[in-house]
Amino acid sequence: MTASDSLTLAGGSDDKSLHGDLSVTTISDLLQFLAASSRSGAIRVMRDPENDEGMIYFAKGEILSARAGEKTGLDGIAALLDWKRGTFYYLPGIAPLETTIGLPVQHAILEAIVRLDNRGGDSVHNYASASEEGSTSMEQTTRESTDVMNDLLTIPGIDAVVVVGRDGFVIESAGSSARINIDELGASLAHAINGIEEMGSELNISCYQDMFIEYGRAVIMCRPVGDAVAAIVTPDASSLGIIRHKTKKLFQELGLSF
Repeated sequence: MTASDSLTLAGGSDDKSLHGDLSVTTISDLLQFLAASSRSGAIRVMRDPENDEGMIYFAKGEILSARAGEKTGLDGIAALLDWKRGTFYYLPGIAPLETTIGLPVQHAILEAIVRLDNRGGDSVHNYASASEEGSTSMEQTTRESTDVMNDLLTIPGIDAVVVVGRDGFVIESAGSSARINIDELGASLAHAINGIEEMGSELNISCYQDMFIEYGRAVIMCRPVGDAVAAIVTPDASSLGIIRHKTKKLFQELGLSF
């Protein structure tokens, strides 16, 4: 499913009537839709219930500038990605006074997500706190890994999800890919991950958080989940920023099973 398939916009053929609700359409999905349709202009965002205002300026697949309150540039995009409630309006033909970003939409979103992660990782800390405060309750509500992996498959752009042990054996998988042999993926990933972790140890840096491998026919995104490694297979890198953003909480949940 593409961004335009999942996007809900109100209004008719007139661009000025395009508007929507953040509870239905996320900022990242909206930007991807507008980029795919080669539109230029601005998005005005009103956050509820705080009534904060944000603006994103873009032209033909590139984000030119953004602001959310006092935050501007990529920090502004990062703040807007975190807004979950409110409304947005598409304003065609509006240009910024200055260009503070100047990056392709997918690149800008990915950079903003990294800043959002580094800014505090509140969702990670809140999840951990909930686990510590109610371990009994968590045991009762923890979902099966199969359910979490099936949820990952509902994210547009993901063909398959594989969980691999450090020994190279595939522990669990969901979905399928005509681009990659899933059965042989385990040993290859384990070899690559072990090499990366050895390099990190030699350089005296922390454990790796993500790994992206791009081939001509597929992209593999890897992330540690507990004592194992989860890998996602997607056709290309065009939706990688969106996928990384949407899979974050599901990867955290998947880690509880391994």
